[in-house]
Amino acid sequence: MSLRSLKSAREIVAKLQSGPGAQKLSPQVSKVSLTYAFKGKTECAGAKHFLNENLPRMKYNNPHVEFEVVQSADPATKPVVTVHFGERGAKSFAVPNMHTDAICDKVFQAAP
Repeated sequence: MSLRSLKSAREIVAKLQSGPGAQKLSPQVSKVSLTYAFKGKTECAGAKHFLNENLPRMKYNNPHVEFEVVQSADPATKPVVTVHFGERGAKSFAVPNMHTDAICDKVFQAAP
């Protein structure tokens, strides 16, 4: 069920606290970036679903982490997720044609 279709605040909070993406990230994670093409590419479908369904849960459950979304009008842009670890660097991985749950797993398993 989409978060947008929920009516009451209680339903929204319950949905944010459960499901894929509703867990704490490592305390080492300082920022998560998602880059994708919003036009033309079907390989960005998983990234778009991740943006609408899982990223709100991650944001709610990880208020200490900065989340950045870069939408590109260039259809040649490949979807990429980057997990930043402050001064310890960052880890990027391409997520074309990847299911949203697999993207969540990659983010939660990322280590410096």
